Amino acid sequence: MTRIFLNRIILAGLLLVLWSPSAPAVPAAPAPPAKTDRNKLIDIKSDQLYTDNVKRTATFTSKVVARQDDLTVYSDKLVVYYAEGSGEVEKLEADGNVRIIQKNSLGTGGHAVYDLKLGTIVLTINPKVQKEKDYVVGDVITHYVDKEQSVVTSAPGVRVHAEINPKGSDRNAGGK
Repeated sequence: MTRIFLNRIILAGLLLVLWSPSAPAVPAAPAPPAKTDRNKLIDIKSDQLYTDNVKRTATFTSKVVARQDDLTVYSDKLVVYYAEGSGEVEKLEADGNVRIIQKNSLGTGGHAVYDLKLGTIVLTINPKVQKEKDYVVGDVITHYVDKEQSVVTSAPGVRVHAEINPKGSDRNAGGK
């Protein structure tokens, strides 16, 4: 196996632990993944709302909080895109101070797109996913909600960085 392939396997395992709702450091037995129900109600609160029926969008601004099942998105601005004809929500696009919380995992960045059709959340602009003391950073973090899988990529010449603290470690995250 090549070193790149091994690094991707290790990174995929880390992301599974980081973004899994309650995965222990070393699972005793496989547990069924907890999934966000994309068919459930999306509850959005903000200080302002602007709708555009021609563009099929609803734009929420200022102190936005959007919740669906166990997933909560905080941002400065959130645009909801609706499908033509059906009026179903296709995707949510968050900008500014984005925080995504699912159970005890936190994803942060400057921009995020939650595509309900594809079941993906793509974090960009200094994205980071953290669970307790463990974290991973890169240029783009793509999380596949239904598959409980993630991919982290970085620009050429920039490396993905992950920090994993073994259970029982008294080392502080970020400490060297």
